[in-house]
Amino acid sequence: MVVDDAGRTHKVESVFVPPDVARGWIADDRVVATLAVDDQGRLNAASMTLESRQRRFVVGVVQPFAGKMVLSPDARLGSGEIPMDDAMSAKLMHAEGKQIVATLAPTGKAMCTALVAGPLPTFAPSAVRARAVVIAHGGATPDSIPGGPAAVGLPPAETNSNVLRATGRMAAGQAGLSAGLSSEEGPVPGPHAEMIDRRHEVQVTIDADTSKDLDDALTGAWSGQAADPVLVKVHIADAAGTIGIGSAADRYARTVAATAYFTAGPNASMIDPALSEGDLSLLPKQDRRAVTVTMLVDPDGSVSGTEVDLSWINPDARLSYAAVEEYLENPTPTGLAKTRNGVSGADPESLGAVTATVISLAEAARRLGAERDARDTLEDLFTDAELEAVVVDGKIRTAEADPHPVAQRVVERLMVAANEAVAGWAHAIGLPMLYRGHVGFDPERVDTLRQAAAALNVPFAEDATIQPKDLVALVERLQEEGREDAAAALATVATGVVARAGYTATPSAHDALGSGFYTHFTSPLRRYTDLVVHRQLRAAIADEMPPYTTEDLAALATWLDARGGAVNHAQALERNALWAVLLDRKAITWPTPGTVVGISKAGLRIRLTVPGVVGFMSAARALGLPPRERASLELDETGMATVDGKYHLGASIKVRLDRLDELGRPDVKPA
Repeated sequence: MVVDDAGRTHKVESVFVPPDVARGWIADDRVVATLAVDDQGRLNAASMTLESRQRRFVVGVVQPFAGKMVLSPDARLGSGEIPMDDAMSAKLMHAEGKQIVATLAPTGKAMCTALVAGPLPTFAPSAVRARAVVIAHGGATPDSIPGGPAAVGLPPAETNSNVLRATGRMAAGQAGLSAGLSSEEGPVPGPHAEMIDRRHEVQVTIDADTSKDLDDALTGAWSGQAADPVLVKVHIADAAGTIGIGSAADRYARTVAATAYFTAGPNASMIDPALSEGDLSLLPKQDRRAVTVTMLVDPDGSVSGTEVDLSWINPDARLSYAAVEEYLENPTPTGLAKTRNGVSGADPESLGAVTATVISLAEAARRLGAERDARDTLEDLFTDAELEAVVVDGKIRTAEADPHPVAQRVVERLMVAANEAVAGWAHAIGLPMLYRGHVGFDPERVDTLRQAAAALNVPFAEDATIQPKDLVALVERLQEEGREDAAAALATVATGVVARAGYTATPSAHDALGSGFYTHFTSPLRRYTDLVVHRQLRAAIADEMPPYTTEDLAALATWLDARGGAVNHAQALERNALWAVLLDRKAITWPTPGTVVGISKAGLRIRLTVPGVVGFMSAARALGLPPRERASLELDETGMATVDGKYHLGASIKVRLDRLDELGRPDVKPA
């Protein structure tokens, strides 16, 4: 509540910060503002002082200003010019137009104090990666998370130092800090738990040829009779039996929350690569400890007979997605042989058993897929892009987005089933657990989805809560009617309405997957959540008190949502920015087809069919006016079409690239 000079009271939630006042501040700065009400009753910030600064890195382009070099920051982080200290300015005197990453002074207005990465050409893959890291990770610093590091048992000073160092290294195109950290100090749950010897059973890994941290192996057995169940065993690397709670390796893994997989440059591993790619990786012909989930997949796709235990395994073969896909599409006796598939594949003595295992796993996945499709989940709603951006020999190129979808789907369905089975098993025995919860659609945004469906003439039932199955039914109806663009538009609108999944210590449903209970169990070499889940399971198997209470898990859920979310955000930003470079370089054929997936007075959101990215067409461009002319679209009463009927949600349109906006997103114009 603000009272102006005339004694009038104004209730406000935000204020306008004029450009001259906004200069020198960084996104997420906490400030104290002096406010002023102008003659029209608008509230402005007259001045601001810094209370605390969350971000310690900034990324932008070097520019000359008043005889010195300054930084023009990425528009997502700030505006205006950020000064550099004299030594840094002198060092970058010939770097005009190049991108750098710099450290920020922790107090006062923003000042660049040291060079972290660069100077780099702004469209170089390394520059794209640096921007993604700084923007995403700077928004989830330890002290910004409720409770901070101390809430999850991490030393604040060490944690803040590790985050700064790891973020700086990733921005500079280097790996993280996990290498060489000790995992030996600290307790391991269930150190004397019974281990079942399954080394005589057949196990295979199925992954990309380039994967090194193999954390899952599979066993499958089936009689071949349609009425008989398929026995599936999902073996997950026993990281919790090696990494002691509170060890240096554990503290670092808890700090970063997940492995960061980058297209440009090396990944930043959560766990020492000597472990995640060596001693813990489920490599063929190597004795390994595993946490094993045994399931029976019945003919109708339901799962029964879940058991969880610890076991010794020795994988018989490492199989590639490509080899498995080729075999499933064209079965031959030697289709999975090592001689046909380079370093991956089965040796002659195990070829028959390995082949039978793959057949069984494929049947289990088929049954699980049929059962999951019957749930009407959001899992298969959104159409994948045809191409993805890759970096080859330092250059950004396009590649087929999903070259082995059949084989990948087999593994994906088995992993989802294992996660679901573990969550149900833990809940049944009352074991405190980290669950992955999802409430379907965001209640505050679901009206947008309702309006979109009405505009496409497939309205939802009035006054009824919209469930995922309702959306799936409408999309399928549109597809059956041959209205593919309308189906794509409705699905894309839904992406902005679907609520975010999150971790919770409370048993929760995962509506997007149609699961009553769900957790993350299958990637303990890559996600800290899974490592926590494994520790709880080891304790339960050994009949010990679990290492984490429900209260501990609640704090971890908040922490891991934020820290793991930063990793996912960075990966998404990098992917989208690489695509922006490709579009700018005409890597796809223009004009290209698209679908109107959003409409407002300001313009249209267009989903480009081939890359699967969304661009913006301004109202001026949509009306055939010069790009910088001010204009607005006149919408009908639904808000989903223009009054002249020229543009409407779901309409097909061919477009050309106009430009990349200041955030690197594509602006398009009619072809």
